[in-house]
Amino acid sequence: MGTARLDPAGMTAGRVGPFLLPAATTSRFVLLIAVTLSATGFTWDLVAGGSSGWREAYLGCDRAAAAAARRLPAGPLAADYLRCVDDVGGDRMLGGVVAMAAVGCLIVALHAVRPRLTIGRQGLVPADPVRHAELHETVRRLAGAEGLRRVPRILIDANRKLPDGWAFGCYPRYHLRLNIGVLQAGREEARAREVAAPGEEHEGGGRGAVESVVLHELAHLRNRDVDLTGLTLAAVWVFPVVVAAPSLLFTLVHAPGRLLDTGLRVLAATALVAALAAAVLRSREHYADVRAAAAGGGPVTRDRGRTGPLQRLLPMHPDDSRRAEVVRNPGILLRWAAGEALGAGIVTGLGLSHLQMIIGPGLGGDSRYALPLAALPYGLLTTAVVGAGAYRATLLTLLTGDRGPRGTLQGTALAAGILLGRLISPSPMRVPWVTAVVREPLAAAGTGAVLLLMCVAFTRWLPVAAAAWLPVARGRTLLPVLAGGVVPAASAFGPWLGAWVIASSVALETGDLPAGLYMLGAHLFDAALLTVLWVALLHPLGAWLRHRRPGRDIRPGAGEAMALPPARIRPLLALAPAAAVFALGAVNGLLHLDRFLAGGLLRVGGTVRGDAFDVLLAQVAALLVLFWAAQFLAALVVAALAGGGGTGIGLAHGMLAALATGIAGTVLVAVLAFGATGRPAPPCVPGSPDCDPLVMLRGAGTVLLAVTAGGTAAGAVASLMAVGVRALVRRRAARPGRPAAAWARRSASLLAAVCAVAWAAVMVQVWLAETGRAPGLENRPLTSSASAVPPPGPPGTRAAGSACARVAAAEAVLFLGDDYYAAWAGAFARLAETDDPFLAKLGAAGHPAARDASARMSPLQRPVHEYCLRVPPG
Repeated sequence: MGTARLDPAGMTAGRVGPFLLPAATTSRFVLLIAVTLSATGFTWDLVAGGSSGWREAYLGCDRAAAAAARRLPAGPLAADYLRCVDDVGGDRMLGGVVAMAAVGCLIVALHAVRPRLTIGRQGLVPADPVRHAELHETVRRLAGAEGLRRVPRILIDANRKLPDGWAFGCYPRYHLRLNIGVLQAGREEARAREVAAPGEEHEGGGRGAVESVVLHELAHLRNRDVDLTGLTLAAVWVFPVVVAAPSLLFTLVHAPGRLLDTGLRVLAATALVAALAAAVLRSREHYADVRAAAAGGGPVTRDRGRTGPLQRLLPMHPDDSRRAEVVRNPGILLRWAAGEALGAGIVTGLGLSHLQMIIGPGLGGDSRYALPLAALPYGLLTTAVVGAGAYRATLLTLLTGDRGPRGTLQGTALAAGILLGRLISPSPMRVPWVTAVVREPLAAAGTGAVLLLMCVAFTRWLPVAAAAWLPVARGRTLLPVLAGGVVPAASAFGPWLGAWVIASSVALETGDLPAGLYMLGAHLFDAALLTVLWVALLHPLGAWLRHRRPGRDIRPGAGEAMALPPARIRPLLALAPAAAVFALGAVNGLLHLDRFLAGGLLRVGGTVRGDAFDVLLAQVAALLVLFWAAQFLAALVVAALAGGGGTGIGLAHGMLAALATGIAGTVLVAVLAFGATGRPAPPCVPGSPDCDPLVMLRGAGTVLLAVTAGGTAAGAVASLMAVGVRALVRRRAARPGRPAAAWARRSASLLAAVCAVAWAAVMVQVWLAETGRAPGLENRPLTSSASAVPPPGPPGTRAAGSACARVAAAEAVLFLGDDYYAAWAGAFARLAETDDPFLAKLGAAGHPAARDASARMSPLQRPVHEYCLRVPPG
């Protein structure tokens, strides 16, 4: 069982305490700062780009490339052009980072000077240590009881009669403001105790007004939310002056026609900042109330009778009835709020486009990683906020024995927030997002549905990881467990969110939904993205290695021990299908599987009409279908057997079964294929790819990549089917997991480490070949129908705009079979016929490579795409 040691506020009298995991106050503050900095970057990019929006800077690169086309070969010409474009992008990136850092420093500086301004403006005076000796002693005593190393400086506000206080300041110097009404209430209580009969409690009982107010304010210091509050208020003041106003003024002067569009975006961002700030201030009060109540503090009345429209719309403090309810049931603070997921989605969708616009060009090289890498920081933000909510809610259900959180509502809110943020963000396309959605409603609906599925799968997976890892946590806090779950989840969600943005942009720009869906599915065949996805998928099962012995309880400071039931993880069950595959290989001498395999592939090739490339694709497709069917069956059976208890851990078992079965099948088929040749290998020729072990490793890795990519989808579908049907047929209580023996855990850890190293060794070589950083099998020329594309005509006979339209059509063609190379061969031929010297030079160089179905055309595709972005249609 888990063994996180709670402080007295963690759990008292059997009540669940909210202090084991990061508070919702922190999550909302992080969202507030993120949207502030994102909007800052957008403002700087808008103002620094000038009236042309950086177009003039990029046109300078276009003109220089056109002038250099007459004297440079295609390769150096493309490299020089990309270097110029990347320099402009680097300037945008550096300027945006500096602007965000400057605004962040301004917020911190304002927070640092604000306490001094507050003391002077409100006329606060230090409490005299002689006259208020009893007050000083009370504050010192309560601060020591709360574990505070520094006692705040006590200040008196002689103008406020309400018995209230306020903890404020900047690390490391904090102040405790007490209204004169608090001191008056304390004196009245003292007189009441003097006149009370012996043994008779004065009215109210418990702690007096002074101690209740002091305990509540000290709770803010103990919760470390005083600085968060000051930074929140500073951000609210900085945003309209430094971020919102410059955008509106610049648009009014340089582009008045876009004032409405910019104004709506600024208004939406300002409203989001105000809503998040109000949420931070309300949340901090609830956590302070719970901590003060755990220390014996009484309720602190905060209702001031403010009934104005702004106060009703964005209340800065919760009402007294809500505060009393939270004090009675602190588990309310552990509930998974869909509003946090919605806010995280809006912040992500709002800032992702801008971050991609400034980071993407500055990265250079392979532009397909621009959006995934730009989405990684927002993936970390989203996972930290939404994941904290999932872990808090899972902890609550593990302690209370209730049904675990499902995450469907939160996933829907996250997807809705991302879509809303995208709609109000600047569009990287030629038209605004709203226009693109109205023009292509089917593509918008399809990509939106895909995003919904991704977000729901993400939010349903988080409680699975939480239910597996929380019971095996050790230490005084569960923060390491949360951080360990956030890192793999963010590494997967962020890049895959970027992949979805690429797919949705393709679908909306071309109106071709299948092309966009293919673009998203093609990312499964990316070695880097597939690897981080599988790390996140297998993360819940890693808790089995940490489950050591039973009886490790969560012991509250005052109350009975409460145990967290561990998830039942069965790694041997998940690996059984892979063992069965290897068993088939062991009896190959009796079954002659190699002959059946070779004969089947030859029959498939004989039924295909086409060239050698078509035959090869058909045979590979048949082999992959066989793999994927086996992975589907393995995941279905394992998920059905391991999916009891309603924790969702059966999904992880099914995915592991699919992965292990695919790896075992790939190894088996490779061995059988080698044995089916029936003759010794030909002698090696120096320099031949057939004798290069790295090239051979990349070829085997490419097959494994394809098997794993398809197996990911097959395993997910099968696992969901098995778990869903099992949930409908019967429901039973979860059986607690049993700890494994030490030798079993050590052996499993060693096996996992060996498999991870082997996977990395193979996938690094595949990734190098995919990105063109190393030669691979794809560089071998194949007979392709692209060779039938006629050569280009003389240059200067075609307008550049029409050729760029052909390039856009080629970019939408699926990367599968001859059609891809044929489309690019035709596009390069049109480019070679244009009146633009840069496009003509690159088109003449790219056409032969595309005709040969060679990867030599890859370095020319991005320069052509960048250049065509600014070519007028024609």
